[in-house]
Amino acid sequence: MNHAKLQDKLNYSFKNKELLLEALTHSSYAYEHSEAKAHNERLEFLGDAVLQLAISSALYQRENLSEGSMTKLRARVVCEPTLAQVARQLDLQTQLRLGHGEALSGGADNDSNLANAMEAVLGAIFIDSGYDACFEVSKRLFEEYIDLALEGKLIYDYKSYLLEAAHKEEFVVDFRIIDQSGPDHDRRFTAAVFIDGKQAATAEGKTKKEAEQGAAAAYIEQHFHNTQK
Repeated sequence: MNHAKLQDKLNYSFKNKELLLEALTHSSYAYEHSEAKAHNERLEFLGDAVLQLAISSALYQRENLSEGSMTKLRARVVCEPTLAQVARQLDLQTQLRLGHGEALSGGADNDSNLANAMEAVLGAIFIDSGYDACFEVSKRLFEEYIDLALEGKLIYDYKSYLLEAAHKEEFVVDFRIIDQSGPDHDRRFTAAVFIDGKQAATAEGKTKKEAEQGAAAAYIEQHFHNTQK
């Protein structure tokens, strides 16, 4: 498999190409192919630690944030959804080496597999060239997500985020399903979020959970401008 395009997107060329291959090898592939020397779990462990440090350093350099703020912001950036999004931007889903069963079950587009591979690639860069090279790649790949986190816009669980804000700012949040339509196989739900008893935003979804998340997101988009400071 030619990894030239991936290295171009990373803006990094591996001296030891075997490290990159290992980073892209899922354990299921290694178990099925005896020629595979290793899978990516050890590199993933290392990459997670290096990325935590890189994002911590980037946040420290950006603004005069408190320890607590930096901890929360780092957790928003270094999480499975963000890692999976970055992995997709690099087209890692087309590069992963998966076992037959894992591939058939959609493993190439599984957030967990992509996030783990992303961390493994960073761990491989660390082994290949050291921390400085890994920091530069990490900073470049995650910079937009750091910006979003600082602006209070890097949110994946909108409902929990809103409930947390309600607890902190002492207002009452309530979610209700106000309508449902369509046949059983194609149900549509409409959820509303009520703030201090008044309907504040609505959204539709294929499930109640999706509709509630949409309603929370709509309200946050309209009313929140949290700088996370």
